[in-house]
Amino acid sequence: MRHLYFITIKLVEWLLPIFVLLINKPKLKLFSEGRKQTLKNPNLPTHEKRYWFHCASLGEFEQARPVIESLKHKDPTISIVITFFSPSGYELRKGYPLADAVFYLPLDTPANAIKIITKIKPTKVVFVKYEIWYFLLKALFTKGIPVYLISANFRSNQRIFGFFGNWLFQLLPQYKHIFLQNQVAYDLLKRKGLKNISISGDNRFDRVIDNAQQVKKNEIIEKFKAHQPLLILGSSWPKEEAILFEYLEAYPKPAFKIIIAPHDISVSHIDEIVKKIKTYQPQLYTNYDANKTENILILNTIGHLASAYYYANMAFIGGGFTGQLHNILEPLSFGVPVVAGPNHSKFPEADLATTKGVFFNVSNAREFEIAIQKIMSNDLKNKAIDFINSSSGATALVVNTII
Repeated sequence: MRHLYFITIKLVEWLLPIFVLLINKPKLKLFSEGRKQTLKNPNLPTHEKRYWFHCASLGEFEQARPVIESLKHKDPTISIVITFFSPSGYELRKGYPLADAVFYLPLDTPANAIKIITKIKPTKVVFVKYEIWYFLLKALFTKGIPVYLISANFRSNQRIFGFFGNWLFQLLPQYKHIFLQNQVAYDLLKRKGLKNISISGDNRFDRVIDNAQQVKKNEIIEKFKAHQPLLILGSSWPKEEAILFEYLEAYPKPAFKIIIAPHDISVSHIDEIVKKIKTYQPQLYTNYDANKTENILILNTIGHLASAYYYANMAFIGGGFTGQLHNILEPLSFGVPVVAGPNHSKFPEADLATTKGVFFNVSNAREFEIAIQKIMSNDLKNKAIDFINSSSGATALVVNTII
């Protein structure tokens, strides 16, 4: 399997420039061109203590961020290097002020692993959640560099625990320490014989608490809400949008206002949404007119959704039908109960929030209607905030161990 993995990575490395030419996808071009720059000159700091954080994408960065900020607070002399696998993470956080360098992780070949380790010269390395890059980890372990895995989440049905994944599983005991999100993952790894493990929880709880305490007011959303209940369709995909549109057909005059914040904010997709609900005369955030009284506002920007949850009474979060559930902790940190699709087995926070009565699964418009009725008829704000606060503290446990 190791040989097959190596061959596959090399094929990707060789064919990637061809795919970039043949397939006109901006993200694919960023994915390829960004890695070329990484190995040429990643513009690294000169401090002796270098902590390297690798995050697959934006979600993993949000899990690493409170750890980075706490480390810098405790020891400002530490240099922070951050690598991303995906363009979505890199492009949004390449200017992160606490990082001394931010760049793409090169493809996982033995040669690239040696090159990147030689360039960074990390004192310690922190991977987030699922990151297990075979040749990179082997090189780090061989050089005796401590490697940590934080906010890790393992399930028994993952390939790493199967016959063909054993070559990857053998890397887990070599981590300096693995910080797990929950008891299920801990019990699983303990049964497998691992001793370098502990339960810390999910660092994102600390992150959203900090965000909620520092939220900036948004005058446009404040005026739009106008003291009425507010539903936010956050980071939505077509499935969630279709359920909302079906609900609006059945209840054309809802007793609340609605903000639609789609994951895809391209002009074409925004136009598609506007056409489907044109009878409601929705406004775009970028063209908001306070003199109009329409009930639907489309958030066609990046960076305003987190603060928008401050004004919400309920949130319908996208990704629950694709198995890629977006961040439900942000709205919950403001005391906003959450609705989402049923496919979220990879996200233990959804199950935890369900047991606390602040998360509701929906599969169709009828179930969405029932969830709205439950939320509107019950004051769940304090329950949601208590859930977030009771799950905090992971950052301190991680930092006190790795610093």
